[in-house]
Amino acid sequence: MSTEITGHYVSIDGTRIFYDACGEGTPFVGVHTAGADAREYQYLLPLMAERGYRALALDLPGHGKSYPVGWEPHRTMHQHAELVHRFAQEVCPGEKPVVAGCSIGGCMAFDLAAHHSEDYTAIVPMEGLPDGSPILPHPGEAERPSWSTAWRPFLEYAAVESLGKPTLADAEKVKELWWQHQNAQQAGNGDIQAWAGHDVRELLGDVRCPILIIKGADDFWVPELLIRAAAELIGEQAEVAVLDDIGHYPMYEDPALVARLIDEFVRARAGVAAAR
Repeated sequence: MSTEITGHYVSIDGTRIFYDACGEGTPFVGVHTAGADAREYQYLLPLMAERGYRALALDLPGHGKSYPVGWEPHRTMHQHAELVHRFAQEVCPGEKPVVAGCSIGGCMAFDLAAHHSEDYTAIVPMEGLPDGSPILPHPGEAERPSWSTAWRPFLEYAAVESLGKPTLADAEKVKELWWQHQNAQQAGNGDIQAWAGHDVRELLGDVRCPILIIKGADDFWVPELLIRAAAELIGEQAEVAVLDDIGHYPMYEDPALVARLIDEFVRARAGVAAAR
């Protein structure tokens, strides 16, 4: 069985979504952190494939090689979660994937658990919470030009104004080129707004699939107290794993450990024996 990672595209919500894939078996879907992309899972995917999973990791809209929906970044966690849900349905039809997300991906995983747990074999929030708190006093303010008085106007001038006149008159082409030069800043700010504004705590009492909540002991962004409070809201479906010497990116910092934890959890709690 090949564990070579290959890149693919799929159309979701009218936009082109990129994803990496390798292996065969029970689908595993990884969701990256704020402002990042599927490369955060490049070391975990082959290890999941070796354990018998069809391992996938997507670029959220506006991140990496994925364009945003309608040329606007997502600004709510539910938007991210619903797109990931439609991605899973499209790429893994008739199957119940295991989904893991880190940071905003972890928050998104809680949103999936709140709204679509019956469609997944297991859900693994890493370094995320079911509710957010503002990291910036007003996250939306970071989109104002005053936050980037030189870099953003320079890129707009260099990328857009240098187009030929026929293309410059094509609003769709202009927007696409502009996004290619602005995506990291715009998508990342939308992610922070999503983190700050979401709250699915009241919906976690009816979760129907096993939930493994992973936290790095060295991560100062997500207090263990809040992680355990989230597990209590879910009840017997939830387990918590606190990993020594791991920070905010478990799948990147120790992919072998995370692959083992997820696989053992799925086999023990979901009754799935991935084909080796």
